[in-house]
Amino acid sequence: MTSPVAEERSHVDGASAKRTRVRRRRTERAGGLALARLARAAKRQAVFVSALWLLASLAGLWFHTAGGAILTIPAAAMHVGAALGVALIGGAIRELGRNTITSVSSFGKKRGNIVLGAAPLLTQRALRQLPPDQRSPLGCVTYEPSSPFAGAFRDLQSAITGDGVVAFIGAFTGDGATTCALCAAASATQQGRSVVIVDCDLRRRSLTRGFGLTPELGVLEACEQPEYWRDYVEEEHETGLYFLPAAKPVSPWRTLIGQAGFPALLNQLSEAYDLVVLDCPPALGSAEGPVMARFAQRAIVVAVWDETPIGAVRHAMRTLRKPDSTSIFVNRVPPGYRFGRIRPD
Repeated sequence: MTSPVAEERSHVDGASAKRTRVRRRRTERAGGLALARLARAAKRQAVFVSALWLLASLAGLWFHTAGGAILTIPAAAMHVGAALGVALIGGAIRELGRNTITSVSSFGKKRGNIVLGAAPLLTQRALRQLPPDQRSPLGCVTYEPSSPFAGAFRDLQSAITGDGVVAFIGAFTGDGATTCALCAAASATQQGRSVVIVDCDLRRRSLTRGFGLTPELGVLEACEQPEYWRDYVEEEHETGLYFLPAAKPVSPWRTLIGQAGFPALLNQLSEAYDLVVLDCPPALGSAEGPVMARFAQRAIVVAVWDETPIGAVRHAMRTLRKPDSTSIFVNRVPPGYRFGRIRPD
């Protein structure tokens, strides 16, 4: 018969072993994440380091041969090693000088900016869980509602409940503003809200192309006749999401900024739908995006985790001129990183 003391000691030993295993897994996970971040840093600085190494090598060779001395193999190896060291140090300094969003505290709390949340990076492993023809962010939100990616946009659409018109805008092209706008609109549709998403980027038309459409008429023509806006709205049958596409403009000089019917169109859409989502051009690419985003009740600046400079995000927010109704959403957070919870208004 086992004594109570032995049973208690066994229980304590088991709990201690479990804590040890947990700490070991956390350490291994942290090491893996650190290596992954180091790999991304090396990839970002590869061009810079290569160019600096080449310039330093050429300068060293020229300096050595300019005196008329014969360049021996040890001397050449010394020059190449010195150049590589200078390049690596320069890349490290440049990497340390990058100021990007990696946590809520790095941008939001100390400056009073509201960070609504973050979406995880969609990995190939996550996409393989979907049918081959649905391996996209929209397919993940639609067919994998229990995934962390879909949950992030479900939380986001909950945070913007009560806002009639919401504009999504990135600082640069490729920050994922179109993807976030589409996923937030699809998630809101799943929650029973009537939603329409408007492609306001007439040059790139990323949203329209994502739906596989090449319409002859779109949002620009709807602004000319706001009362007939229903003739231009399309429906995505898989999700039931309504969207107003952008047709290829006949003239590059015609923009939504110059359309007097744009505010009237937004009023018509706001009366017909619970939520109107605007996919705007990049804030730092031209004046079109910020001007259109000012018509919205809330503007959401989309930034890429550890990639979009904080200075660019601040500049984008200043161009919007809506400090009390501008929020931030972080995109493509790598798996394993904990960014933080949503901070509602």
